[in-house]
Amino acid sequence: MLVNFRKAKFEYLAVILIAVFSGILISFYNLSVLFLLASILFTIISFKYFNQVLIILILYLPFQVALNITPGIDLASGRVLILYLFIVWIIKSLAEKRFVIKFNLQTILICAFLFIAIFSITQAWDSERATRKILVFLSIFPLYFIITSVETRHCLVSTITNKNYIPKILNALIISGFILSLIGVIQFALQFLIGIDPIIIFWSKYVSPIFYGNTFGAEVISNPSWLVNISGATVLRAFSLFPDPHMFSFYLGLLIPIVLAIALVGKNNNKSLYFILITMFLAELLTFSRGGYLGMIFGVGIVIILLWRQIVFNKKIVLGLISAIAVVFLLTTSQSVLNRFLSSFDFNEGSNTERLKSWNQGAEMFADNFLFGVGIGNYSFEVNPTIEYRSPVYAHNLYLDIGAEMGIFALIVWTLLISVTIFQLYKASKNNNSEFSKTISIGLIGSLIWFSVHGFFDTPIYSPTILGIFVVTISLSVIIFNSKYVKP
Repeated sequence: MLVNFRKAKFEYLAVILIAVFSGILISFYNLSVLFLLASILFTIISFKYFNQVLIILILYLPFQVALNITPGIDLASGRVLILYLFIVWIIKSLAEKRFVIKFNLQTILICAFLFIAIFSITQAWDSERATRKILVFLSIFPLYFIITSVETRHCLVSTITNKNYIPKILNALIISGFILSLIGVIQFALQFLIGIDPIIIFWSKYVSPIFYGNTFGAEVISNPSWLVNISGATVLRAFSLFPDPHMFSFYLGLLIPIVLAIALVGKNNNKSLYFILITMFLAELLTFSRGGYLGMIFGVGIVIILLWRQIVFNKKIVLGLISAIAVVFLLTTSQSVLNRFLSSFDFNEGSNTERLKSWNQGAEMFADNFLFGVGIGNYSFEVNPTIEYRSPVYAHNLYLDIGAEMGIFALIVWTLLISVTIFQLYKASKNNNSEFSKTISIGLIGSLIWFSVHGFFDTPIYSPTILGIFVVTISLSVIIFNSKYVKP
């Protein structure tokens, strides 16, 4: 009772401090009393139901509403919530005397990457751009420490709670992924009913300011990648609530392999899961992202290969039939997706030519600044100092962008983070006695491989949503191969 009482006092003190702070804000800035009450209520809920709030945050990550702080600055609300929950986590950990940080290779590599990124500011000509990029990392990566420490605390407190932890995170990812995939599919289909222009006008006027922010939204609208020309026809691509189809494809690439692994090996014939999987696959195809297509081939392929012995015969038959039907469909009826994929290997095609130029430019910048880079966020500044911060000028290659901006050491650390995690997941899939752990391990391998392959064609780590889901993926991996997890 004494421990609980002290804990309660600590939580109430935090609530009182926030209440006083909110009162000061109201007196000076005439903020709404409703905001005060909502802040107090949310603080109480966060301390009392921390784990549930964390799951809700993971569910919310793909739907981040933009906060228009000042003209020129649009802040993803998820970043603020992660930092808020990080502070709550620190306070609760200190109060409960259980300040736990996983000491493993992933923790070391993430800290090393953050350190190198911060150090790269010293190489930057434009320190403001560098600082803004650093703040993206510093507001997203704390999610790793929260998720992995909560799992450890569960192990210490309750085996039952620990058993429910991973499924809750997976459910949050799958539910949000399904909703966004459904939006993307409907978005694509509507162009054949009402036309392309009404959809673009609606998204530009109503959706863009909410989810992208005023400044970034204006940049997205002025340089849209929402349309694609396929065999002479202009088509609206599926991009859901994301600013462009490529980021939507990255997002789906982190989820589909996990859902596929569960569907292939899961003993329960959950029809809704298959419907979700098909919707996600369809949304991915409709992004017309060639980097996403290549990532899908490798990510899905590795999942099927590693799980082949565990897949029951009936599902193998169904998988074979679906594959055969898909191939025949692509070769005979639907030329759009096939032509888009085949154009990846046409070096005379316009976008491929521009991408090759970007790669050459990025490689030259990396070679000229091999050790420490030009400074995080300063790639576009090096290309043209007059280019605005949000202008889409980069190497169109995750590895070249990291190398050019932060140097070879950052690139090595990033590559190690993914490759070591994949290796440890593979070992866990072989050594863990839990079928569920093996399945999720292989699904996570597929996600990281898909992400890595797609990374050769775009740079997703400055997207708060993609980086957030990537951090959740790494955190789940650490939980899986560091615990003897058994599904309830």
